[in-house]
Order: sequence, then structure tokens, then C-alpha cells
Amino acid sequence: MAPLGLGHGVYTDTAGLVEIFSNRYSLAFNGSDEFVEINAVGNDMTPNAKGTISMWVISTASSGSQTLIRGSADSSNEIFIFWHNSSDELRFTHEAGGTGKKVQYGFSGYDHTSWIHVAMTWDTTADELKGYVNGAQVGSTIGSLGTFSGTIDDIDLARNPADGAYFKGQMDEVSIWTDVMDIGELYNGGVRRNVEFSGLDPTKLVAYYQFEEGTGTTVADQSRHANTGNLNNTPTWTAL
Repeated sequence: MAPLGLGHGVYTDTAGLVEIFSNRYSLAFNGSDEFVEINAVGNDMTPNAKGTISMWVISTASSGSQTLIRGSADSSNEIFIFWHNSSDELRFTHEAGGTGKKVQYGFSGYDHTSWIHVAMTWDTTADELKGYVNGAQVGSTIGSLGTFSGTIDDIDLARNPADGAYFKGQMDEVSIWTDVMDIGELYNGGVRRNVEFSGLDPTKLVAYYQFEEGTGTTVADQSRHANTGNLNNTPTWTAL
């Protein structure tokens, strides 16, 4: 029996390709108190070098600012993606040493019933912060990034612990990387898939949440780092 060589030690005679590529569940959040704590990921992130965050979401709320992901070392050193309600903008933010930089993207035409792919990349050597929606770069490439201080030790999906701003909707296929990755491969023409089969370097993948458990209070990290996520206030496993 020959291993596929693409993660998880999967063998061709123990699992069919349909099973390997199946996407059965996402995680739904109520927008008021539900979130996933993934603090362990912070030790593996590289906010003062390069990185990529990628996820699929349906944001069902039409009011109230919402946080998709936020990682923080302290109030002056943070990385996050959120929808700013009053300006109706999706914002991709890299704040380092008190220098806050963000990509701003007008979101007025967003369909709150459809899945979209959202991603951000940062490269402090190239001095570039970028945001992406459905595989295409949005807003402007932002420079003059600051110097990130400290290690991210507080990171959540669907919540900003500083002010709430909980996410309402569904989330799937969240991946975090230590380099600027090919967003086209992550977007995959609008088809969600296991990112370990994308051809991207798996050694740069430090967290990968597929939300395929369907039950329970934890979510497995499918990267090599085993950064288990903890569900708070019972987000709902939702069949796709």
C-alpha cells in the first residue's frame, strides 16, 4: 500500500479520494458570545516576518462590526480581519509597535447568504500588507509596516476580546501560514478543498481548521503543529 504523501499518513487502500476531499461541516456562530480560542497558534506565527491567513465565511449579520480573526500580543501588536459596520468595510489589519496599518475594502455589495474566500498576507521585508476576497486582491497594497513586538498569545476566531465584535455566520477551512502563500491556490477557483492538497509547502502551515468533527467542544488542527482549538459557548456544527 502506497502513501499519498500529502499529510495525515493517508494510504490509497485505506481511504478513497472522495473521503479525503469531502467537506461535510462548517462552524456557525451566533454573533453574541460564541467563538473558538486558538491561543496555541500564536507561538508558531511570524507577525514580524511573513504570513498568510485564509478562510471561507458567510457573514449573515447586516449590522454591528464583526471580527473574523484576531491575534494579539498586546494592544499595540495585533493582526486581525474584521468587518467595520459603520463604514461597511472589510479591514485587514497589521498593527506593530503601535503602528497600525490596514487594507480597507468597501463591502456594500456583499451577499450575506453566500460563501466567500477571505485572505490577508503580510511581508515585513517587502513592506507589504495585502487583502484578498475570492482570490482577487482588494484595496491597496499597504506599506510602512511597524516592527511587531512580543509573541501572539491571545488569538480567537469570531471574537475580538477587547470589545466583543462577535462574528455571526459560518466559517470553514481556516488556515494560517508563515509565508506569503499563493492566494489563487487557496481560493481554488471558488471550490473549497483540503489545503494540504493545494501544492503549497506544508512546512509553512502552522494551523489548519477544517471543522469536520461535527460534534464536541474542540476542533483539531490538521497541520503538523497540533494547535487544538477550543469552542466557547457552543458554536454550532453545521452540515454542508
